[in-house]
Amino acid sequence: MELYTTGYLDNGLGFLIAPRPGAHLVHLAAYLDHGVKDEDEGENGISHLLEHLLFNPNNLTGTQGKQWEALAKSGARMEAWTGKEHTRLGLSCLPRDLPRVMAFVADVLRNPKVTKQALEHERKIVLDEIHRKRNRPEFLWTLVEEALYAPPYGMSILGSPEIVSSLNLKQMKQRALDACTPERTRLVIAGKVDSAAVRLIEEHFEDWYAAPLHSEYRPVEIVPRLIGVPSRSERVTLYLSFPGPALGDPDRPATEVFAALLGGGLRSRMFQRLREELGLVYAAQGGSSHWRRSGYLFMAMDLARERVNEAFGHLNELMAELQTHPPGHEETDETRESFALRALQESEGPGLATKLAQHWLNDEVYFPTRAARMYRQVSVQDVQAAAGYLSTQQMALVGIGMSDTELAELLEVVA
Repeated sequence: MELYTTGYLDNGLGFLIAPRPGAHLVHLAAYLDHGVKDEDEGENGISHLLEHLLFNPNNLTGTQGKQWEALAKSGARMEAWTGKEHTRLGLSCLPRDLPRVMAFVADVLRNPKVTKQALEHERKIVLDEIHRKRNRPEFLWTLVEEALYAPPYGMSILGSPEIVSSLNLKQMKQRALDACTPERTRLVIAGKVDSAAVRLIEEHFEDWYAAPLHSEYRPVEIVPRLIGVPSRSERVTLYLSFPGPALGDPDRPATEVFAALLGGGLRSRMFQRLREELGLVYAAQGGSSHWRRSGYLFMAMDLARERVNEAFGHLNELMAELQTHPPGHEETDETRESFALRALQESEGPGLATKLAQHWLNDEVYFPTRAARMYRQVSVQDVQAAAGYLSTQQMALVGIGMSDTELAELLEVVA
């Protein structure tokens, strides 16, 4: 049985406490409802730079610096991350240190410190990170999202060197005040903890107040397009993406099962058809990604340039087959069971706090056993229905090693 304690303080801060039997540590994560979705094109990258400024232990000074130094000596670990829809500050500690960790997190969020010295230091680090990741898979997935979405969801998390270089101290201080508010904050505590932690939350956050939020709602816009990154290499990597369900949509579990069945691993349809049977590609994979307000399905192929047209044609035949012929019961059972087991496995590790927070930001409570049951209830018909997301009318293409013109000509294969 999974028993959580959830609630909201009068100032809008939400909390969720998830005791885990047998756990040895406590994992506390503060999630801010702030990310790329809150950026304009002229400030893309400000959320990620802000995360560096506020949550890099080396930038902590005064009381905050002393608090962290004492926690680090006790073995506490801290990490931070920025995404399209939220920013996370996470700490893991021994249960006895939870009161000190709570006090530290409260101080960092309630009194965000941005200094000119830290800004210039972190700016250099972020610029180096941007250049370093240009040729890495993370950057390629940014292109996939850029090809499918209009801003802000089509913008990168890191931003561009030009914009990051232009962000000034006044902008960063104001953004820190905008991002760190009780209404934007969700606390998730998992591990060796009980409902008594509510008193700690009240003690450190109950009197935290900020001006009401007046953020403008910005719809998620799908604008599929072609992005080519030409090269002289004989190898090409082709990415396809299609809009899909959001995290809380009822057909999201079936879509995940479908996407995995299509391209998730060595037993998937893509790998078996394109590599094992036809020998057209070196690698073939697919899957899905889901945010609170949107989601997408993706496929990728790594292959020789001269085989692109043939492989692309066979991939489209495979997609059409799945839309007209339901998958077998055996492969559906195998794929959905792997998702069910993954959900249960997550309940036993620190990743549970992340999963809980992703849903809690959407005012939903995530239960691993319920998630496993939802996957197990996915039928063959549900999976076939999810194939309907693969509409070539809403397909975005990214070609690494191909030009925009070559990608446009490739579309004639399915015209």
